[in-house]
Amino acid sequence: MLTFIEMEFLKLKRSKIFLLSLIGAILPPLLMFIAVLSFDEAQSFDKLFANVNMYMSAVFGVLLFAIIISYLFGREYNEHTLKTMLTIPISRSKFLINKYIMFLIWILILTVVTSISTVIFGVIAGLDGFSINLFISRFGELLYSNILLFLTFSPFVFVSLFITNMVPAMIGGATLTLVNLMVYGQNWASFVPWISPYLIASGEIAKYSTSPMTSYCVILVTFVTGFIISHIYFTKTDLKI
Repeated sequence: MLTFIEMEFLKLKRSKIFLLSLIGAILPPLLMFIAVLSFDEAQSFDKLFANVNMYMSAVFGVLLFAIIISYLFGREYNEHTLKTMLTIPISRSKFLINKYIMFLIWILILTVVTSISTVIFGVIAGLDGFSINLFISRFGELLYSNILLFLTFSPFVFVSLFITNMVPAMIGGATLTLVNLMVYGQNWASFVPWISPYLIASGEIAKYSTSPMTSYCVILVTFVTGFIISHIYFTKTDLKI
């Protein structure tokens, strides 16, 4: 597995997508920083962290993760490297699982970048109230939200395997972002798997009449369904390379 992950990072060195994803992870703190300077939106580090986590988890992260997952799974087809990859002693199932692991590692990196950027912009803005405990708490909140969001993107794996260019992923990610914006605050928002991770991690799920377990079940069913479909398709379908 470590060799596979190392290979994936070596591929990223030849691509601009990793750098673009880092820029995407910095955007929410940057926009909140501009809001602080222009509209006095946040008066403390805690408020800044809360705003950044919301926009990253419910808006930017959805579109960003869709693009990343399309790149990770679709590039092997587009760059005609899948046939070569499958000649190494690794089964298709392990290949697929390792791709999921790489996706998760990528998310962890982006989470760290977002949190550190928030601290930097908060210091530049001269906000008060920063502490190590606050950073750990808000970082844990964002990390937990992003991991739950990671589980909801297994259907995108199937889409990326079935349609290997990035256009459907970008359209799908943009659509889900709009869906999140529309359903946020609605009574049935906890049933939508791509907004539920933020509601759970931030504690806002308590404002809804449904049990948090309902949202967990929705996320789990989404993950299992997407994983099974993508696994069956990838392991049973003949490669068209």
